[in-house]
Amino acid sequence: TLGTTYYILVTGFSTNTGPFTLTYTCAPPVNDNCASATSITCGATVTGQTITATADAAAGTCGTLLTTAPGVWYSFVGNGSFVTATTCSATTNFDTKLGVFTGTCAAPVCLAGNDDDFSCASGTLLSTVSFCAAPGTTYRILVTGFGTLSGTFQLSLSCTPPMAVNAGADVTICQGTG
Repeated sequence: TLGTTYYILVTGFSTNTGPFTLTYTCAPPVNDNCASATSITCGATVTGQTITATADAAAGTCGTLLTTAPGVWYSFVGNGSFVTATTCSATTNFDTKLGVFTGTCAAPVCLAGNDDDFSCASGTLLSTVSFCAAPGTTYRILVTGFGTLSGTFQLSLSCTPPMAVNAGADVTICQGTG
């Protein structure tokens, strides 16, 4: 379990002593790759970690280079809202980057990326992305780190309903910046 300290006793039989080798392996998180992205919904906050994850070369550059540090994936289906995804939280303990993609995992299409949200009250090395989410479109969010950094984080997804205006006919507008 992440954050738990485990103690391992190594002893010999009876009074036997000698050198030993101790090896351990940590499994990557279930959402280590794009195809296994964990679903997240509007209004949700999830806690995760990139410590045992791997870097994802397919992410490429999306507002910032996203291939140098371990990362994990989340997905959600758009509903026409203005969406904000952020790691701005006092519980996030490393310099994060975010990338948002449409398309497939084999051919991701960059929508928005961020390294360092300077308006984040919890610290300037955390990240936020905002965009309009088309209804029915699957969006994939990569949480990764600056350089080769990894750690634990809190990812929050908020959605603001679009504005309805009357321009001769009812029109729905989603305003925001990427």
